[in-house]
Amino acid sequence: MKKPEHRHHSEFTLERVESLKGQRRLYVVFSTFGEREADLIHEKISLISAELGSIVDRIFLSHRRADPAKEESTETRAREARADVDIVLCNSFDVPDMGDERGKGADMRRTLYHINRSGAPSDSVVVFLDADVVTEYFGAHFVLGLAGAVLEGKDFAKAGFWRAMGRVKKFVAQPLFSVIEHPKISGLRDFSYPLSGEVAGTLDFFNAVHFWQIYGVETGINIDAAMGEFRVADVNLGLYDHEHHGEVNIQKMAFGIIRTWLMQLVDYGLIELKQGASVSDLFRASYIDSDASMKTLDFDLTEKKYTPLKDILS
Repeated sequence: MKKPEHRHHSEFTLERVESLKGQRRLYVVFSTFGEREADLIHEKISLISAELGSIVDRIFLSHRRADPAKEESTETRAREARADVDIVLCNSFDVPDMGDERGKGADMRRTLYHINRSGAPSDSVVVFLDADVVTEYFGAHFVLGLAGAVLEGKDFAKAGFWRAMGRVKKFVAQPLFSVIEHPKISGLRDFSYPLSGEVAGTLDFFNAVHFWQIYGVETGINIDAAMGEFRVADVNLGLYDHEHHGEVNIQKMAFGIIRTWLMQLVDYGLIELKQGASVSDLFRASYIDSDASMKTLDFDLTEKKYTPLKDILS
C-alpha cells in the first residue's frame, strides 16, 4: 500500500460530493446493539436525511437485539427518523457461510451481504458509522468527507480525528503498526486513527477483504487494504468522542488487535512462528487489585476470519 492520502473533510462540500457522485449509489450504515443508542440513532438518521437527502440513497441499520424475540426502541426510533430505513436484524439474518456468531465485524459482514443481495451496483459507496458518537461532534461532514474521498477515486477511506482518550490507538495500534518494517505495510503507520469505526469504501472493496468477527475487524481490513494495493485515504473529521470503555474491555480489545495483527502477518507470509509457537485465542493475565489481592483474567477471545464476500456471492 502506498501511503494513505491525507484529506480534510472541509474539501468535500455537499456540492462537490453531488458532482462526484453522478449516478453512483451511496449507502450509510449505522451499527447498534440493544436500546442504548435509540435516541442517538434517531438524531443521526434525522440529520442525514435533512442535510444529505439529495445524495444518500439509502440508510441501513445494522442492529442486534438484546432479546432476539423483542422489537426494540432503537428500531422504532430509526423508523420515526426515516420511514424507509432498511433494518438488518443481525440476530437472525442468514448468510451461507456464517452461523449465529456475534461481533461487530460479523454483523457488518451480514449487512454487506444484504446490500449485495438487494441489487447494489459494485461501484456503490458504503459508509459505515458508529452510532455512539457524541452528538456535539457528529455532523454531515462524517458522510461527506468519507464518501467524497471514495467518490474521488479511492477504494477505501478511513476516518481520523482528535479524541480525548483513544488509549488502544495510542498505546497498542500505532506502536504495533510501526514495529514491523516491510514495504507492503509501511503505509499503515500513516493512519491517524487506525482503529476508527467510521470508514467508507466501494462495495467491490468491502467484498474483497476479510472481515474478522469481533475486535480484529479494523486491523484485519487495514492489513488487507495494504497488501492488496488498494487506493486509500485518511480523512480528518476533526473532533470526536464516544462512550469510554472500562479497563478490562480495553485489555480484551488490545489482545484482539494484537492477535489479528500477528495472524494476518503470518497468513501473508511476512512473519513466521517457529518451534511450535502459535497465536493464542486465550487472554490470561494476573494482577494485584487495590486491596492487594491477587486476581486473574481468563477470557476465550476466539474470533473467526471470514472469507471475502466475493467468494460466496459469485
